[in-house]
Amino acid sequence: MNRYKFPKKNVAFLALLVISLGGCNDFLEENPKNELSEGTFWNTRNDAMMALMGCYERIDAGWVTFDGWVVNTVYFDEWTDVATHIRTGEPCNFPQAGILPTNTQVNAMWVSQYKKIARVNYFLENIHKVNMDDTERAEMIAEARFLRCYSYFWLSQLFGNVPLATRVLTFDEANSIGQIPREEIIAFVLSELTEVAEDLPVSRPAAEKGRNEKGAALVLKGRLLMAEKRWAEAAETFKSVMELNRYQIDPRFKKLFEDEGEDSNEIIFSTLYTQTEDGQRISQQVNWPSWFGGNNGIQFFQEFVDQFLMNDGMPIEESPRYDPEHPFENRDPRLYHTVMLPGYSTVDGRVFQGYPDSIARFGQMGPGCTGYMMNKFHDREYEGVRNQYGGDFPLMRYAEVLLSRLESELEAGTGISQALLDETINKVRARAEVGMPPVTETDPDKLRKIIRRERLVELACEGGIRYWDLLRWGTLDEALSQTFHGMKITPDPAQYNGSYNINEKGHLIIEKKPFHDHNYLWPIPLEEINVNKNLVQNPGYN
Repeated sequence: MNRYKFPKKNVAFLALLVISLGGCNDFLEENPKNELSEGTFWNTRNDAMMALMGCYERIDAGWVTFDGWVVNTVYFDEWTDVATHIRTGEPCNFPQAGILPTNTQVNAMWVSQYKKIARVNYFLENIHKVNMDDTERAEMIAEARFLRCYSYFWLSQLFGNVPLATRVLTFDEANSIGQIPREEIIAFVLSELTEVAEDLPVSRPAAEKGRNEKGAALVLKGRLLMAEKRWAEAAETFKSVMELNRYQIDPRFKKLFEDEGEDSNEIIFSTLYTQTEDGQRISQQVNWPSWFGGNNGIQFFQEFVDQFLMNDGMPIEESPRYDPEHPFENRDPRLYHTVMLPGYSTVDGRVFQGYPDSIARFGQMGPGCTGYMMNKFHDREYEGVRNQYGGDFPLMRYAEVLLSRLESELEAGTGISQALLDETINKVRARAEVGMPPVTETDPDKLRKIIRRERLVELACEGGIRYWDLLRWGTLDEALSQTFHGMKITPDPAQYNGSYNINEKGHLIIEKKPFHDHNYLWPIPLEEINVNKNLVQNPGYN
């Protein structure tokens, strides 16, 4: 497989040279004898490329999960109505504790994004020193600026008013810089993305897989325009991605989230891993059921499972094909590709059992056990070391572009035609491995519900999209105000005398997620407030 590699030494070198914002200050070393140094760097194209690859390191909206490891946005759906995490005492503070200034993940989000921004700023301040082709230099600069925009997208969406750093800061500056209004961050990012899209290529050769293209800049711009409810501009932006004729819906679904599918023309942008050299353990170990030797790392809610339609295109409450005694029969195929279903899904001929008692024997069970495990990113054919899997995690796919185009046209008041439905949502549904009935509904209120459900089941656990969707729809409080449930563990709830809390239908009662109106903005981490007295805490957290 050919793709661009991101060697760890590039990241270490760049981290050595940058000075980051508060709480993560690294100082320059003077010409170390046994490694690269600033005094001998920034001369050749290869130097520039090494520094650029350092900027790419772990481009996602990651944070610390249960074991203290910074990972990608697969776990962002645990902050929504989709899933939860087993809790065994490690620092997984949400949803049990809520969104707080002391929350480990909140702090890690802030710190990780500003580390990435600092790397980009250092790169941009030094790339002009290199003797190289001006056109290629402009392309590299555009790549780096896009990466900075990606971080500022998440910072602005989650924290609102944040510091805007467009150059390397001194120690004193980093610990005294103040916030600017969110509107100015948005304006900056939109301006940057408009400019960098002009210098990024429409496509790249196989050897450059992983480096961003024009489409990635346009998708991020479209996301931001949607967040700002600038619907007509968003629709036009996503239309321009479609008109690149660069991307297409892959007939596969499951393989898009495995090593085999990471070069698909549906993938627009991903966070990359390389087997053995820089692998990840989330897909093959942490999120895989302990029934098959994994750690049960992510637990889907019954409420999420119920959102998958029947294969006649109707909800389970309306379809004549739904049988409560056999709830997983005749469902949208994406359910089977996404969720490991108790008593139904099989691995090597062995039927998965999700009962808490059955998985507890592997020592990987906490109060968040729902019985519904992750299947989406697991590669059944992988035979290597479990914690060194090379499969990437998509952050942007063409399916999102099509669904976002349709939503933006709808919210802009554009009359929805069958032709537009067929260009967008029906292409997503028609992929060979899914084959769901086409949408014909054009009534705005009904279609809005269809689009929102489609985004949920198609894009689950990808790039933090579900959290961002609920945030911009203003429905986070509604989504999180319910009591969440797990699998049905008894056919006779009235006679159940087991140790687990169940509801009147025999389903596990899992949790409520504490959420308040002020949680629509995350708090500035307490550690940052303590270091920088010019940072102002968001309302509701004082």
